[in-house]
Amino acid sequence: MCTPAVTYGDAMDPSAVWRDRQHKWRIEAYRAPDLRFAIFATNGTTESAPLWLFGMSALARWLMTHAISLDDLESD
Repeated sequence: MCTPAVTYGDAMDPSAVWRDRQHKWRIEAYRAPDLRFAIFATNGTTESAPLWLFGMSALARWLMTHAISLDDLESD
């Protein structure tokens, strides 16, 4: 069974977006061609350049080092 090709538009559209409760961080999940996450530091109307994390284990380590639990995340 072949998997469908991923187009550039699909790769650049986040499949999910979350913010922490204090709105200091925004996390976007991308599924193409692998699972990756873009982390943005937010401060009012400005945002940092993205920090790219590859895979769930990298996201889990980042959340732990910043003391953010899954319960602290809200859908954006």
